Amino acid sequence: MNTKHFWIAVLSGAVLTTLVSNLPYIGFINCLVFAGFWGSAIFAVWLYRRLGGTVNVKTGVRIGLCTGLFAGLIGFALSFVNLAGMQGLVAGIEQVIPADASTGEELPAWGVMAFNLAGVLMNILFGTIGGWIGGSIFQLRQKAEAPTETAPGSEK
Repeated sequence: MNTKHFWIAVLSGAVLTTLVSNLPYIGFINCLVFAGFWGSAIFAVWLYRRLGGTVNVKTGVRIGLCTGLFAGLIGFALSFVNLAGMQGLVAGIEQVIPADASTGEELPAWGVMAFNLAGVLMNILFGTIGGWIGGSIFQLRQKAEAPTETAPGSEK
């Protein structure tokens, strides 16, 4: 496994996951069975293969798991500046609801932390699933694209 290509693919997929799941309007993609999470892991596997790596299911799962882990950690870090997680969700909702619609109650810190940690676990889960799907797809394509060699003298 090419370590440089692995980390380029993983970090690219993690950034894509974070953007797709947290940008306004684009975040609605995740309403489609968390497509942003597993789709970004499939992208990371594709990118690894494109950069010259050999892909099998095990490599795809490893790429997807690391993509999900880093996406979760990036999202967790961004939650402290109200750009992701529960804080990002509340900040987004406050932009569209009237000011008097809010009850003004604070969420308990443990509840916010539990929500954000559950988000990290969801990133890991769906990233792993996306890596498995990507590894399965690109392993099959790699086998289909492999040139067949003929033995010398057997050409007709």
